[in-house]
Amino acid sequence: MSKRRPDKVKVVWRKLGKEKAWGQATIGKGLVEVDPRLGAKRQLEVLIHEVTHLAHPGMTEAEVDRTGKMICKVLWSENYRRVLLAPNAKPPRIS
Repeated sequence: MSKRRPDKVKVVWRKLGKEKAWGQATIGKGLVEVDPRLGAKRQLEVLIHEVTHLAHPGMTEAEVDRTGKMICKVLWSENYRRVLLAPNAKPPRIS
């Protein structure tokens, strides 16, 4: 298995009940999976946590956990949220 950082990261939203996890990262493939049943803030935290695993594969789980929680807290306090659009909707224009 490669410890190299991926050029692209693919995020898959799927139920992870069998894995008994909120999220998981596949180092070497650039794959992150997140359980969509989580609340909005926890989804953000788990996504950051798993991408941190890909970006810094040498970090311990405790370091990754602290990093994910800190970045999530800052982004959430700055009102970063996931916006879900209807299938054929156009995104809002930001000027």
